Amino acid sequence: MSTTANVVSFRNWLAEHGGGFHRQAQFVEVPSGFSILAVSDLPADTTVVECPFDLAITEELAQRCLLQILDLKEEVEISGWTERQWISLYLCCHWIFEKSSHLLHYAYVKTLPSASKLRTPLHFTRLELELFQGTNLYGAALDRERVWRAEWSQCRNALSKANPEWGSKFSWEYYLTASTYLSSRAFPSSLLSPAPSLLSSPDTKPVLLPGIDALNHGRKQPVSWVVSYADSDVTSRKKPKISLVLHSPFTQGQELLNNYGAKPNSELILGYGFALSQNPDDTIVLKIGGSNERWEIGRSARGAEGLWNEILTSVQQTPEFSSYEDQLDAASTMLDMLQALVDRLPPDRDDRRVNMRPEVAIMLDYYVEGQRDILESLMNFAHEKARLAIDQARAEGIEIVLED
Repeated sequence: MSTTANVVSFRNWLAEHGGGFHRQAQFVEVPSGFSILAVSDLPADTTVVECPFDLAITEELAQRCLLQILDLKEEVEISGWTERQWISLYLCCHWIFEKSSHLLHYAYVKTLPSASKLRTPLHFTRLELELFQGTNLYGAALDRERVWRAEWSQCRNALSKANPEWGSKFSWEYYLTASTYLSSRAFPSSLLSPAPSLLSSPDTKPVLLPGIDALNHGRKQPVSWVVSYADSDVTSRKKPKISLVLHSPFTQGQELLNNYGAKPNSELILGYGFALSQNPDDTIVLKIGGSNERWEIGRSARGAEGLWNEILTSVQQTPEFSSYEDQLDAASTMLDMLQALVDRLPPDRDDRRVNMRPEVAIMLDYYVEGQRDILESLMNFAHEKARLAIDQARAEGIEIVLED
């Protein structure tokens, strides 16, 4: 089926189940998949897409559907699968089984981007990933691949026990692709509550919302998620659904955008496969050796006091009081740590970069710019702490001269 036919089929399927897109919202194919454009001018507060709750792909739905076609119960009870395993395997089965009445989302899955269009770090070439060495993102990508491969192996073993032919079709690329859909398109289940929210908690789970997930991210794009429930009238055919309302006007040909919330480039690259230039929400996660505490620091050294206090506590001579000597030692320790991190960052010039795909090179540039900016702001923070310590010493009648 052609791309256009897949889009038409998806829109019809969504409408048949009580959802749908605004008639002036158009799917346009782009290198990364699809963008949604305005066919004509749209006023502010336009409801651009609606998805009934019963089309949401949840862990519970995936379990229910899979257990109808696969004898997995005993194996799953032993291995304790995650939400990602259930939902990803459910998506993969749409490729393994060309047609099954127990799989409900063929029309949706056919509109998702192919593996060749995905650009998260697990889809980088080996060289592209190696060029991120010296950053937290490099280690995070390796950790994610290790976890996901272990999950895929569990699922494949269970599938092979049910039917060896099914197991042989269940490739790593299938699982990687489906898991990437989940990382890049899922919303927290809190979005389906009477007061929809993107805030996650230990109780929230990932859900896929066909149609709602079709719009790309626009930072600070004003949007609302509106949940409506069925009428109390038992004869009503209305279903509970979630709607996406765009509060900005859009002109003809402009891309309609959702808002995924404030996210640093590390999260955007790892989970979604894109980055923002000079992203104000960028952060770096730092950890002192021997400590379990992790500090997420933003631009302009936002959130640095906790890190500073931990370093200061580790060097001060008296637990109840920090002297100017303690503060100078802490500033020196912090600067040495930060300089080592700056020195590890990927260089601006590397002959190997000519072999990177342009979109990956852009992600690297945007990400490293943010990391370098935060580290430099932290160094300024540490220098300021040292200056304050010198002022304290002078107040005590002690003159200190720092050598360059």
